[in-house]
Amino acid sequence: MADISNLAAVAPQLLSQLPSFLQILQIMTYTFFVLFFGSIIMKGFRGYLPWHMKLLGRIGFGFVALVCSVALSPFMPVDSIYKIFQLDLFLAGILSTIVLTVSLFLISYGIYNRPAMEKAIEKLKAMLEKAKDAERKEGGEKKIRRLLSPVRVVGIAVFCAFVLLSLVYFTGFPDPTENLFSAIGLSKKDIEQLSTYIEAVYPNQSQSMPQGCVSPLELAQNFGEDILNNRIPPYTDQGMESLIESNSEETVVTMYRIDYKSRVFTLAVTSRQSLCSATGSEFCGCVNLSGLNP
Repeated sequence: MADISNLAAVAPQLLSQLPSFLQILQIMTYTFFVLFFGSIIMKGFRGYLPWHMKLLGRIGFGFVALVCSVALSPFMPVDSIYKIFQLDLFLAGILSTIVLTVSLFLISYGIYNRPAMEKAIEKLKAMLEKAKDAERKEGGEKKIRRLLSPVRVVGIAVFCAFVLLSLVYFTGFPDPTENLFSAIGLSKKDIEQLSTYIEAVYPNQSQSMPQGCVSPLELAQNFGEDILNNRIPPYTDQGMESLIESNSEETVVTMYRIDYKSRVFTLAVTSRQSLCSATGSEFCGCVNLSGLNP
């Protein structure tokens, strides 16, 4: 029972962090869409822009494309399951990007930005002169001597030392799932136990319980402390014991009589570490707890 309580306590912690995680994931998705759509739209600009203006244009037009894609996403023929992966937003973004790229191409017709082009050409001329000077100075030297100049040797040494140091401490590529949950205070073992716990609570959704029944773990979670503190004493009923044993094919060790939801249930613990529930003459089901032990 204590293991169930500990595992159940993990679930609220995970759920409390889920909204923050989803919000961060949504921001990352929007950022990707803005940069991706914006980079395509800027291909439609026919004139010349310096790098900082290209970056501002990329962000600005990408944001406009994102707004348009959010508005158009409800009209995309995408099933609800794929909307979880933002496929409707992506398709609407592609459509918006095509329209905005064509629009920018038409708007920028005849705009060349001559002053910015002249500045860029002057910078390239200055760099070209530096390259020519360097070639003249190193023209008479052998290639190996050029490579082993003091500045290059320092650069090579720093590069090799850094790579070797990194390889020494390299232990493999990290598991992104494990890093995600460790960020909210959960270990991989906690996640595995929580997964087993959830599967135990809902062992098979395709097999519905008989009407009026509840899961044995639901009874254990609501009345576990009362059972541990002997506020609900064990009881014996040969007919109920036979009902549970015949349906579960396990030997009943102890049983508890519980009043829950205006019905009387029997919660049984078996020799194979299973919890079973029954009500009246109706067997509800069993959940094996052996997999939940650390």
